[in-house]
Formats: sequence, structure tokens, C-alpha cells
Amino acid sequence: MPPTDLLRVRDLVPDALAALGECRSVDAERWPHAWRSRYLARHPGVFGVLDRGGDWSDPEAVTAAVAGLRDRVADLAARAEAVRELLPTGVADAAGALGWSGEGGPVECVVLVGLRQANGWADDLGGRYALFLAVEGREPDDDALLVRHEAAHVVHDRRAGIRDWPSHGVANQLFAEGLATQVTAELDPGRPVEAYLWFGRPDHRAWLDECRRRWSEIVGRVRADLDATDPDHHAAYFLMRASPLRGDLPRRCGYLVGLAAVRRLRARHPLPELAGWSLRRVGAEMRGVLADLAPPA
Repeated sequence: MPPTDLLRVRDLVPDALAALGECRSVDAERWPHAWRSRYLARHPGVFGVLDRGGDWSDPEAVTAAVAGLRDRVADLAARAEAVRELLPTGVADAAGALGWSGEGGPVECVVLVGLRQANGWADDLGGRYALFLAVEGREPDDDALLVRHEAAHVVHDRRAGIRDWPSHGVANQLFAEGLATQVTAELDPGRPVEAYLWFGRPDHRAWLDECRRRWSEIVGRVRADLDATDPDHHAAYFLMRASPLRGDLPRRCGYLVGLAAVRRLRARHPLPELAGWSLRRVGAEMRGVLADLAPPA
């Protein structure tokens, strides 16, 4: 059994399901109130972090999300249970791969129902990186890959303080995403490369082929933007949302570049060493490795 002292789970799903249950019995104009009073208000610390952009409490966004979620209570409960069961092993696997034995206290994981925007991410919660997993996604994700990937981000932060990455530019985000993806690949080898980048979702071979076809263009753009710290440059390489700076580049192509770069570095350095590098060293190493980089096989 994996050690349980590496993990602390905060399960918000029961309150989310209670809010959705109330939404089934009231008119749509009351849905934002039910969402706020039965769910968000009961976890102010968490939603103070998540609602920095106002999405989680925006009435239109909430109404649109509830419309697609209020009849999925049983499905959401089942997926939440499945995710919780994966967490102890997933966090322990990431900790072992990156050489972390629990210094600084356990990884906090928040399991929640979101607004169908993202399935997992890491964010600062109370001065420490935490793992967030949203269970409402309908895509056939491989939750084991997702848990290990996001847990690797949190463990990486415990080793090297990667919460400061925005002030260090695109280079450090490339490294962080590449390292987390490489961790999942080494823990669960033998899958096609796109499985690690899209958490098992099918039909991304065309995306991979386009990235490879345009590899020189993508890497050239990335090298020019390595020091960029603004949200639009970040979105251009790592997010699904529109970015005026991406143009027609494949969405999330930075993940593939990051994986290729980390695999080059991994040939010379073990994963725990990479996870301990300072942000300053990461920037220098990434600048060097991107000078002549091939796409991952």
C-alpha cells in the first residue's frame, strides 16, 4: 500500500452534488444562488483561489455549466470515487519518481465539480501548491495519467518552488510541463506519445502529426518567446483558449516541445536531479537544448 502520509484529500463533490440537486427543483434563474450558497460559500478558501477571474461566480457561466451537469449526479459521484481511489498511488508514484519523501507536509488534493473548463491543474492554496481535480469532464480521460501528471507538478514545486514560474517566462513552463509528462511516461511506459500529452484521449494523432510537420516553426516561435511572462504568450503554447499571439499554431503545442526538451535533458540527468533545478538553471538549460531539438518519437 502507498504511504498515506504523503496525501491529504479535500473532497468538495458532495456539496457540489447537493447544489446540483437543488438546481433540479428550482427555475434556472435560481441556479447561481444554489451553486453559490450550497457549494462555493462552504469552501471560501478554495473558491477564493479559483474565482480570481470571476468565472466560478459569474451567473451566466454557472447557469451554462449547471445545465449540463444537473442530470449527471450519479455519474459525477462515481467518477469522484474513482479519482479518490487513484490518488494515494498516483501521488506516491510521482513522489518516488522525483525523489521526494514528504518534506514540508503532505500534498493537498482538492476533488471538485468545476465549470467544464479543465480536468486537472496545480495552483497555490494557502501558500502551498495543491492538486485540483475536476470530475465533470465527459472525455474518456485516463485519470491515472492525469493524477500522476498533476501530482508531479505539486511534488516538483516541493523540490524547486515552481510556483514562481510566471516571472521566469515560457522556458520554465516548458520545463515544468515536460517534466510532469515525462514522469507519467516513465511510470506507465509503452503508450503512444500523444496519450501522455492528452491524458489518454483518443484521436490526437492528427494533432501530433501537425506539430511534427511544423516543428521548426513551432520551436522557432518558442525560442523567440522564452522570456515572455504575459498570459497571452502562456496561452499560445499551453492553453486551449484563444490567444491572439498563437495564430494558427496547434493548441497546447508547448507541451510537446517541453517533453522533447526534457527527454533530451533526461538522457544526462536523473529525474530527481531535474526536479531540484532552480528556475535560473532551468532557463539556461532550456535555452541550450532548444537550439537543436527534434520532436519526440
